[in-house]
Parts: sequence; structure tokens; C-alpha cells
Amino acid sequence: MSDDSDGSGKKVRLSKDSWLKHTLCKIGDVGVAAIEIESLAKELKVTKGSFYWHFQNRDSLLSETLRYWYNSATMAIGLVGKRDYNAPLDRLRYFFTLALNNSPDVPGGPVEQALREWARVSDLAAETTRRVDQDRMSLIADAYVELGQSREQARQTAAMALAHIIGLNILMRSKSPQQQAEDIRAFLDLFVSATVREDIARS
Repeated sequence: MSDDSDGSGKKVRLSKDSWLKHTLCKIGDVGVAAIEIESLAKELKVTKGSFYWHFQNRDSLLSETLRYWYNSATMAIGLVGKRDYNAPLDRLRYFFTLALNNSPDVPGGPVEQALREWARVSDLAAETTRRVDQDRMSLIADAYVELGQSREQARQTAAMALAHIIGLNILMRSKSPQQQAEDIRAFLDLFVSATVREDIARS
């Protein structure tokens, strides 16, 4: 067993979540093909024994990293949104604001681009990315249904909103903070304010 030190000479085992979080970030930096156990261990300042305490091999690390991404990218966010925001408009603002930031694991960010590239050759990655897309659209569509859209309208609006988010997160990385803020305000007006005004007018 290999562990890091807490500074007092005691050994503290690196958690599985620490490995998964670091691996996910590393995937965004170098892609899945370049992930190596030895280099990850060096970056985390532990030996490979720490890795084998939690994972059988590289494949098990990657499959569990996919599960970790799904849980953090969709499931946890959906649970928080439904728990903390009863009003669908507030829930949409929460989802959209969270999705439009500079984190590497946002929709369309470096992590997701690398995972989608991997999905071209991995059935497991392809299935996970499909689940993430479906769950994201379902969360968004449910809020639009509560705001008065039909299920089909809500599905289409959610698909367009998600496509805009992915595109913006790719484009905004080359823009200034001021331009990014303007793009986010325009997006929120289009998919929150304008959409709700149109639904009110129709009713």
C-alpha cells in the first residue's frame, strides 16, 4: 500500500475520488489515450501502490472516471436543482449559469471534448455521453414543461439550449471576460426571459 504523508509522519491514503477527479482533469488536458498510471501517481505525489489500492488496472480507472463524470456532470446537478429551486425559472437560471463558466468539465469544455472523442472508439464512453446528453435535456425540458410548453416544445427548446451552451463554451474560451459576460447575458435572455415572455403571450 502506498500513501502520502499528512506532514506529521503519518501516512494518509489518497481517496478514490481524488484519483477520479485528477484523472478527469487530466483527460481534459491530454486526452484519454495519453492517460498513464505512473504519470498520474507522480502528479499526485504517491506511488502506484496507491492506485492499485482503489483500481484493478487502467481500464477500471477509466470506466470509473466515466461514472464519476456522469454523476458530477448530470445527476448531482439535477438533484441540487430540484431540491433547492422549486420555481422552474430559478431552476433554469441555476442550470444555465452553472453550465456557462470556465471550468474544464462544463458542457463543451475540454474534458467533454476529450470524452466525446473517446466515444468514437469506446462503446462505454459513447453510452455514457448519450446518457449525459439525455439527462441534461430532460432536466431542462422538465422546467419548460412547468412553464407551460408542451412536452415536444420543451424537448426542442432544451435541445437548442444545450447546443447553444456547448457552442458558447467552445467559443468563449478565446474571448475576453467582458465578451463572455455579454454572451451569457444574451443566452439567458434568449432561453429564459424571451422564452417565458413568448409562452405568456401565447396563453
